Amino acid sequence: MPISLASIIVAAGAGSRLGAGIPKAYITLGNKPLYQWSLEQFDSHEATSQGIIVVPQARTHATDSHLATLGSKHAWNIVAGGEHRWQSTLNGVAASDDSCEWVMIHDAARPFVNHEIIDALLQKRHSFKSAIIATTVVDTVRRYCGDACTETLDRTELARVGTPQLFHRKALLDAFSRAAHMHPVPTDEAMLMEKIGHTTGIAFCNSLNFKITTPTDLAIAEALCESKATLLLGGDRPRLH
Repeated sequence: MPISLASIIVAAGAGSRLGAGIPKAYITLGNKPLYQWSLEQFDSHEATSQGIIVVPQARTHATDSHLATLGSKHAWNIVAGGEHRWQSTLNGVAASDDSCEWVMIHDAARPFVNHEIIDALLQKRHSFKSAIIATTVVDTVRRYCGDACTETLDRTELARVGTPQLFHRKALLDAFSRAAHMHPVPTDEAMLMEKIGHTTGIAFCNSLNFKITTPTDLAIAEALCESKATLLLGGDRPRLH
């Protein structure tokens, strides 16, 4: 049975730690805005039934104009973000069609998502209504107090959580409806689902699906683009025509 999936890209963050002077999703990486990298992958994936991108209110018209030049497979719905990330995500989920059973939420700051990662996450829908993508922890991780180290944590029981994340649409909307009564409101949708009793599944991917947060992260991403090392992600990245 075909998957009915709304792919939601959250691109509404300010990205102040990057210091670019513009919203992070709009910086240029490889001669195109950062959000376009993710959009191309989700747009070309066969499971996507609907595409939604959540952007700053002031960027809705400019984004619409840019998307019109891409010739994408889907007519992407542009939604204005909220004050906080969870509100931006809620706006995106609320804009998805009732016909979509599942939603996959991705952060535009992770440009190197690919079909292999999306597929790995989709497999978890058979067992969970909430699932996240993650990478293994390879460094030694220790707690500290002040300038002194304390206990060493068992890294075999730890994972670095990222996006995309997959949710049963109705279950997630139900979780959002209860969020106003939670203090504090969980900033991660999987945590929100867990608060109302859902177990979160996990799928692992390689470390190239990293988040661009600092100028150093951006420099690494630019080096990957220039060296064509993104081919390590599982083949040539499809381009929109």
